[in-house]
Amino acid sequence: MRPIALLLAALTLCASCTRREPARQYPLRGQIVSLGASQLAGQTEITVKHEDIPGFMPAMTMAYFLKAGTSTEGIGPGDLFTATLVVDGSSMWVQDLRKTGHADLPQTARPIRILDVMAPGDLVPDDPLVDQTGAERRFSSWRGQALAVTFVYTRCPVPDFCPLMDRHFGDLQRAVQADANLRAGAHLVSVSFDPRHDTPEAIKAHAKARGADPRVWSYLTGEPSAIDHVTSRFGVSVIEEHDAPESITHNLRTAVIDPKGRLVKIYNGNEWTVDALLADLRDARGR
Repeated sequence: MRPIALLLAALTLCASCTRREPARQYPLRGQIVSLGASQLAGQTEITVKHEDIPGFMPAMTMAYFLKAGTSTEGIGPGDLFTATLVVDGSSMWVQDLRKTGHADLPQTARPIRILDVMAPGDLVPDDPLVDQTGAERRFSSWRGQALAVTFVYTRCPVPDFCPLMDRHFGDLQRAVQADANLRAGAHLVSVSFDPRHDTPEAIKAHAKARGADPRVWSYLTGEPSAIDHVTSRFGVSVIEEHDAPESITHNLRTAVIDPKGRLVKIYNGNEWTVDALLADLRDARGR
């Protein structure tokens, strides 16, 4: 996962380029972890645990879009597959998906079921969780405020995954604190999907180290059953590696919730910007 920052930089097209580079294609082989409907009409998001892609990306678990119009009939979590990953400018998608077999997913994998993942306008789950002060919190605790929600775990070692989400939310916190309207009308929430390690004491220390002000930015943990339900509704896929129990492979999901507790949108991956999320919060407050 470490080369992702370089990958994203390489995918950014130079504005001065006068000739578009041809799309690149790479063989993709692995196992399907989950399938979910995307917020983009006509697209399906597929989370896969794939092998090394020589010359492009190491083995990892990652979410991609299927090429528009691709049928998912007869395929599902646990299926082994071959496919082609297409990289065209700043876009990536999977095409020519072919099932080659099936194997049980690791017991530590929490695959996403299509019916679990929320769509815009859905009410968000309201399971009881705990923040860094030890207080019980539900998403309804911030009813009347727009929320930005992301999902992390405190031991994440990959700079462009959870630590990047922490840095972005630190920047968001400063921006919210500097804006009188947002200071009263928005809140930031980071939910841990590693409740066995991220106890209330652990997230308290983590939040303090990152300068999280609980009046603006809450870290949440909770019982595994509550965390599983919340993360599945937001489309978070989590796999704990047996050979490296301290390491969790996962996707990234960052959501915006309106003051009535309805999902506005979900960003997949780490390409969103602080300015874009601030604009989303301001827009959500007006709904």
